[in-house]
Amino acid sequence: MLILNLNLFRGAYHQFGALNVNRLIWLICGIFLLMNPHTLLAQRRGGRSAGPSPSSNGVPSTDDLKDFKRAVAVQATPDQVIRFQRLTKSTQIAREGTEHLVHLADNGSEPDLFRSISPLISAVEEARTGDENFLQSFSAVQKSELKVLTKKLRKADSDVTSRSNALARDLERSRMTGSRISAVTRKLDQALRDFQAKQLALGIQMGIPNEQNPQ
Repeated sequence: MLILNLNLFRGAYHQFGALNVNRLIWLICGIFLLMNPHTLLAQRRGGRSAGPSPSSNGVPSTDDLKDFKRAVAVQATPDQVIRFQRLTKSTQIAREGTEHLVHLADNGSEPDLFRSISPLISAVEEARTGDENFLQSFSAVQKSELKVLTKKLRKADSDVTSRSNALARDLERSRMTGSRISAVTRKLDQALRDFQAKQLALGIQMGIPNEQNPQ
């Protein structure tokens, strides 16, 4: 049985690619959970008997099966993984843009300062568009099971929009000081930091590898 499962794993990897391996691992874990509940649950608890135990007939506990089914239900599809990676990349680019603009504002480089505002606003808009595209790809089950995290992400997105609009309004003014731009941009960077953190928290729940390391 173990040899057969390993052969199936290798075949699936070569046939469907790395993005589907995560889902296959969950499937294999589910098979072992149903076939070997005592062993799997003991390994999960580090060999201790604490917590709910499987029944005498070898059936896994309800909580273990419920947790496993939920994890499988919210698991990201390969397309969602790609969308998420694009989203986190564009958000990181926007954050780098805010850091660069703050540096210019604090050092009095006025010509470079004004030239850098519009690209930053565009980068923020790209990140927000990516966020919306990612959330629109959710299945009905994902929307239901992840509604708390998605609500937090949408709130963070709203804060980013507000801060970005404030910077855009300042750009339209004929007179702006470097200190004013620096202050507005720092608030935008903080909003983007929170936006990024909410993205990563959602990605973890969906089993998506973390390729970003927010500072």
